Amino acid sequence: MDIYMDEVPTVRLMVWVHYFQSPKHFPHQKPNIERKQTMQTAADPQQPMQETKPLNPWLTIWVKPRTTIRYILNHKFLGFAFLLTILAGIGNTLDQASSRDVLDNMDLGLPLFLLGAVIFGAITGIIGWFLTSLVAWGVGKIFKGTATYKEMLLATAWANIPIIIALVLWVPDLMVMGEGAFQSDYVVGSFIGAVYIFFSVFVQIVLAGWYFFILIKAVSEAHRFSSWLGLCTLLIPGAVLTILFIPILLLAMF
Repeated sequence: MDIYMDEVPTVRLMVWVHYFQSPKHFPHQKPNIERKQTMQTAADPQQPMQETKPLNPWLTIWVKPRTTIRYILNHKFLGFAFLLTILAGIGNTLDQASSRDVLDNMDLGLPLFLLGAVIFGAITGIIGWFLTSLVAWGVGKIFKGTATYKEMLLATAWANIPIIIALVLWVPDLMVMGEGAFQSDYVVGSFIGAVYIFFSVFVQIVLAGWYFFILIKAVSEAHRFSSWLGLCTLLIPGAVLTILFIPILLLAMF
């Protein structure tokens, strides 16, 4: 091929451009194909999102339950979950004792009763935690959930934060009502006391609803599926038990 003298600068320019575009001269530059593949991998929806920003679960779980549970699963250990479960078990025991007016049939005195409630609540809290987590873990597998049993234990334990906050409210409750909190014949002595009791009951109802909402989100995030499947995971065992219990109840009646 003949190259005329006036074309020499153009040919030299093309050679130099090709030379500097070669990857071996700029090893830090990767081909566009590799960069596209890297971007696709980073944006792959099948990859679990790793939350690296530090969170305070006591605060964020109220408004960002799924993000908080994912952070807990990635960073928290199982040991602290036992303490959360024990506290929640004590809170549930006090709530059940109050709703059933247990001191109507017991002559224990408030201090001895509270000591028994703490021991009983701690034991039943841990047992209930293991069973609830086992059921949520097993039923979630029906919907192709991916959680391990340890992850489910963590998720359900930290979902107890609203119940633990409700436990804190028992301190002023006992200061206002004393043994009357567990008796049916308790009479409110003042208008301020009546307002406080109404406020306390209202807050506990809100916290109970919030607990169930967080529990749904916790189970869903642990299993990595939708909140609707999380709701089904929690409702199906109750529905099955109800269906099994009705015939037994009818047989007992007749």
